[in-house]
Amino acid sequence: MVLSEEDKNNIKKAWVKIGNHAAEIGAETIGRLFIVFPSSKTYFPHFNTSEGSDQVKAHGKKVADALTNAASHLDDLPGALSTLSDLHA
Repeated sequence: MVLSEEDKNNIKKAWVKIGNHAAEIGAETIGRLFIVFPSSKTYFPHFNTSEGSDQVKAHGKKVADALTNAASHLDDLPGALSTLSDLHA
């Protein structure tokens, strides 16, 4: 998928609003993932998947950080996300 300049600008504007709360939003998102799709917990056997656990918060922050990195490198998403891709291969 190719992002237009307008798409890129919209993402950057949205991320400015989200960015200050990214870790909190990331933790909430991971927590919801485990609630809505309990089978996803099987990918995290070493986690305390309870809502609000330190491990859920930490992983949510990692996800948010990856998205922040992606939003900052919209012209080179494969390069920006290559480390993340390697971890999940």
